[in-house]
Amino acid sequence: MNANIQKTITLEETIFFYARNDYLIINNFLNGNLDQVWKFAEIVNKDSKGVLEEHQQGERNLDEKSLERHRSRIYENLDESVKTKIVETAKKDITNILEAMEPAKNETLVYRNVRIKDALKNPKINDIVEFRIISSTSILQIENDSSHQYKIIIPKGNLILELDQFDKFIKNEDCEILLPPMKCKIKNVQGNKIELEYLEKIPTNI
Repeated sequence: MNANIQKTITLEETIFFYARNDYLIINNFLNGNLDQVWKFAEIVNKDSKGVLEEHQQGERNLDEKSLERHRSRIYENLDESVKTKIVETAKKDITNILEAMEPAKNETLVYRNVRIKDALKNPKINDIVEFRIISSTSILQIENDSSHQYKIIIPKGNLILELDQFDKFIKNEDCEILLPPMKCKIKNVQGNKIELEYLEKIPTNI
């Protein structure tokens, strides 16, 4: 891995990678699933190498900032030193995202589609549940029969990170809002739709 990974990672760079497929590294790290971290690190590495190759062949035109972003995270072999650097980078990315969060100016309603196998099991109204990941949500409701949908109420003042403030090139989708690891209360359950209230951010052990 390029030695530049040791530099301070900017929030823009963090969001650039988070919005691609780095979020799978971050959230598996937060959950302590290191085997999955290495699996997705290899996917991200292959993706970045492919992007750089397309640029070299003239199939893709990247500016110097984007080139440096990709170059800084590629590696040849997933050895122990590289694994250590990936963990260090994940910690920096998580810190960047959480420190950039600001109190919501108004009560906000967001949605998150979750794979059926990952959805809450036997949810009951008034149960308190914890999500130990950084949740990607949207103010847009997108129906999907193959997933469960969380409808999340964000009270005014709770910490969020709106991605619309970043350049179009690095955003994952319009109207995306990141929520921290959080404690929520189940407000309603209707089939595969679960309404939650975001109560508070919970600490991370990184």
